[in-house]
Amino acid sequence: MLRRLAICFAFATCCFLNTWVEFAEGENVYFARYDPFRVVALPVLAWQIFIVLGMWGSWEFIRRCGRSKANGIDAVFLSACVVPLGITAVAVVRLLPFDVARVVRSRLFWPVILVLAAAPLRFVMLRPAAASRWMRSILLYAVPVLVWIFIQGARATLLRYPRGAYADGPFAVSYPRMPRLRVVWIVFDELSQSVAFDSRPTDLKLPNFDRLKNESFYTTGAHAPAGFTESSLPALVLGERITAATPQGPSSLLLATESQPNARPWNSIPNVFDAARARNLNTAVVGWYHPYGRLLNRSLTQSYWTAGWLSSGVEEPSESQTLIAGMWFRARMQLITLPLLGRVPGMSPWIYRREEQIQRFSYLLDRARQVVADPLVGLALIHLPAPHPPAIYSRVRQTLTSESGHSYLDGVALADRTLGILRNAVRRAGLEDRTAILVSSDHGWRPYLWRPTAEWTDEDETVSHRDTSGIPFLLKLPAQTAARRYDRPFNTVVTKQIILSILDGRVQQPDSIADLIEVAASSFPVSGR
Repeated sequence: MLRRLAICFAFATCCFLNTWVEFAEGENVYFARYDPFRVVALPVLAWQIFIVLGMWGSWEFIRRCGRSKANGIDAVFLSACVVPLGITAVAVVRLLPFDVARVVRSRLFWPVILVLAAAPLRFVMLRPAAASRWMRSILLYAVPVLVWIFIQGARATLLRYPRGAYADGPFAVSYPRMPRLRVVWIVFDELSQSVAFDSRPTDLKLPNFDRLKNESFYTTGAHAPAGFTESSLPALVLGERITAATPQGPSSLLLATESQPNARPWNSIPNVFDAARARNLNTAVVGWYHPYGRLLNRSLTQSYWTAGWLSSGVEEPSESQTLIAGMWFRARMQLITLPLLGRVPGMSPWIYRREEQIQRFSYLLDRARQVVADPLVGLALIHLPAPHPPAIYSRVRQTLTSESGHSYLDGVALADRTLGILRNAVRRAGLEDRTAILVSSDHGWRPYLWRPTAEWTDEDETVSHRDTSGIPFLLKLPAQTAARRYDRPFNTVVTKQIILSILDGRVQQPDSIADLIEVAASSFPVSGR
């Protein structure tokens, strides 16, 4: 009985091996919005118990009925083994030290795999009973390794951090008075200057960006502090270039800066929100990817955030779910993870990712409208996942959509629409005359990152053959009505200085912004980004 239970345990664990490997690695806890035990591990454990009991019960029934009444049972068992074998392959690939995706995309990969699989498949088809015994033996001998991975996953993730570690911390006390000047700082993730402005395709209409450009301080040579959100956003908030960013648990990101090479927790370093608080201003963040409510809560009076899309095996829904709903979500995620199954129409993992992205984006946009229209908020950072792929907007139909086939240009159109919504919220609240609007990005568009994915379109390919690393930087002062263009290259890590100068009332004309950039140019050069 123990032998049979061990085989059933190994089979069930392999069906979710990618989950346990991710837990053992412990790299996703920083990015998780919810407690992984409740949202991921509990549904997985429920499924494993269900599989073990169902498999063992069926095995006992067949054994007691006798072999003669179990015709074809070996074929059924071997067919079912496709799931644990496929998930195990995904989990092993996760641990390989080279770019597996490049190998899989090779034209020779699948022909070679089919040739190598010919002999085992022939053996399975001709001798299913022997193949079944071999498979059961493999599962049995794998038990010690699976138990070790199971224990490592529990130690590295599930038991290491208490449930409260994933909750937002207490926020700063709100000041009751309305600020004389306020800044709404909008960061559109992965927005490219060349696509949105310099080399915009003729069929891409961006009326809200154009309107802002015609009445703001507008640059053509802005560059982000880094090429990834993990380093770039902290650099913008701190006003200092980051040399290394290392997640360390659910509520800690260790940062090494140019002035302080020894890594320090992000929440221990003075930032732009601390400086705003020192000026008796209320501060707010609406964003994604970074756990702002856990890291910067002491510097904020409001925070609303969502996670990004986590690694295979530990994906989490946009909202907390019941156990049954969590089991259904987990089953769908595992099904589309199986090799090649994601290529079946209607089964692509990107479908679910787009659906979740729409829910996250809609939530953030609703909260952003609320924050930018709050007259008590003196500094608001709005960090939104647009036009960051996957594309969840159709610029033809002007609506959010989870359908495939939309491009980065549709994402840029969504950013434009969002800008219009947020500016209208400010205007309707009667706050235009004392609100500075700053629009920029954390990094440019990265075709090299998205070209290998199934989301890449012909339209993406057409517009990608140019330098898309530059980012927009548009700043409209409260009383500004005319454009002021600035063409020199600069690093947007200077953003913190500009924001604080606005809040202090030292920047009232666009020329003052140019002066600040010139002074900071020597400290924050574009080279080395």
